[in-house]
Amino acid sequence: MSRRRPTPSVEEVLARRADDGTGVVVAVRTPAGSTFHSRGELPDGAASLLEIGSVTKTMTALLLADLARDGVVGLDDPVADHLPVAPPVEGRPITLRDLATHHSGLPRLPRGAWWPGMTSARHDPYARYDEATLSAAVRATRPRVEPGRRFGYSNLGGGLLGWALARAAGTDYATLLADRLTGPLGLVDTGVAVPAGQEHRLAPGHGWRGRPAGRWDLGLLAGAGGVVSTAADLTRYLGAFDTAYDGPLAGAAADTRAPQHPAGRVGRAQVGLGWLLAPDGMLFHDGGTGGYRSFAATRPDLGVSVVVLSARARGVTGFGILLLRAAVDAVPPAVPSGG
Repeated sequence: MSRRRPTPSVEEVLARRADDGTGVVVAVRTPAGSTFHSRGELPDGAASLLEIGSVTKTMTALLLADLARDGVVGLDDPVADHLPVAPPVEGRPITLRDLATHHSGLPRLPRGAWWPGMTSARHDPYARYDEATLSAAVRATRPRVEPGRRFGYSNLGGGLLGWALARAAGTDYATLLADRLTGPLGLVDTGVAVPAGQEHRLAPGHGWRGRPAGRWDLGLLAGAGGVVSTAADLTRYLGAFDTAYDGPLAGAAADTRAPQHPAGRVGRAQVGLGWLLAPDGMLFHDGGTGGYRSFAATRPDLGVSVVVLSARARGVTGFGILLLRAAVDAVPPAVPSGG
């Protein structure tokens, strides 16, 4: 009989990661408290600001759940009800729930985005999408399959969801995020724009090969990946998904944790609203922009979470999963209450 190899400790996982000099911040939260680790080129140490990429999609989905609870939108509202233009449909209309669960049938990117994103616009591929340009791209987009049929990750879908929610609320995405999410949760360093006067705290980004890379401007598609944050803010954010949490947005956070569909080929994972749900109960999402990578994961049942923010465009997901497993294994088992 083979023996299960012991899970390395958090310290061992951290020690194994190669240091290339670019900035990386790691946060580990357990019921005993939170610890922060940082190294590399960081203007404000562990408190530095970094782009979080598609971890933003979990925030957009939380906004959807909150607005749905307040009756501003319905999860199954057609997208066409809240946008000036909606993509052509294949079968039934695409709903807000479809966008949040990557079951819209939409392609990963807007029509016409791939080639500029690889060539002339590669340093800021979404910046050109004002309302007119995005509307034209949406009209030209053709769904790959009918909504609800299968998982298909879509940045376009995440961006359209943010745009639709902002319009339904009568504002823009940045304001909606501040009013409904970062304000209530006390996330002082999280937003679409770097906080005024805090530009010096933004860690300089680097591409895959280590060359300098600037911020991405996602414009109307900000709901797909346009947020900057800190490890401390994201740790506080993940705490709102704990099953024991009863503060602002607790009900909406619980709604996002509920499984909605299988997550395609991602093992036996399912997808909730915004989150991927692992069989062991982990909620997770990663993200990436031109000069940054991110990973956020939590075990809501245990109050354990991990955040990894990197100022280089190389994946950190495997590293983050190892860290979460190490943190979970370090939590003492609960002692049964006496009867």
